[in-house]
Amino acid sequence: MSEEITVKEIMSSPPITVSLEESVIEAARIMAENKIGCVIVVNDEGKPVGIVTRRDLVEKVLAKAKDPLKTKVKDVMSSPLIYVGPNTPILEAAKLMSRKDISHIPVIDADGLVGVVSDRDILTVAPEYIELMIVRKGGI
Repeated sequence: MSEEITVKEIMSSPPITVSLEESVIEAARIMAENKIGCVIVVNDEGKPVGIVTRRDLVEKVLAKAKDPLKTKVKDVMSSPLIYVGPNTPILEAAKLMSRKDISHIPVIDADGLVGVVSDRDILTVAPEYIELMIVRKGGI
């Protein structure tokens, strides 16, 4: 039954975005304030061009002792953006996330960015996918 659920049914919407020139500290503040694990980076036209996750903050800023006040999100974002469409079945999204070793995936339709799905969103509605997610994480 879970195969029939699409990402539009479980995505967080509207997605939270930041500009390319935003500081990492502001992105982290926005993530903390909204209790989310990522922000989508958009260009001046509002087109999604990257994503910044908690992992990016830890590995690309903190672990490298970069100044979060001076570091821009464009310098630490993951890009090109891996995304799915709103009608993508959650199993397909989960498999893509596992293959690419990502825990958040933007949802984009013909009009642009419409949401974000996390591995936690998927596991909440389809706990049978936990093995798929554990394999991606390298075990428990």
